[in-house]
Amino acid sequence: MSKITRSSTLYDALKAGKKVAKVLESQNMGCASCSGSKYETVEWGATCHGVDPDDLLKKINAA
Repeated sequence: MSKITRSSTLYDALKAGKKVAKVLESQNMGCASCSGSKYETVEWGATCHGVDPDDLLKKINAA
């Protein structure tokens, strides 16, 4: 899996690995079923859901 960054879209993060959807779901982020994931960055999505972007990125990149 390529490294996901703050500026990566949530869609690209989801395409990077099957476990990423579970990481997002564990943070109450329903990005896998949201059409906005194609355009929202990881940073923006995390911020909108009250999740720390750096913590989320660590979990995504470890998945």
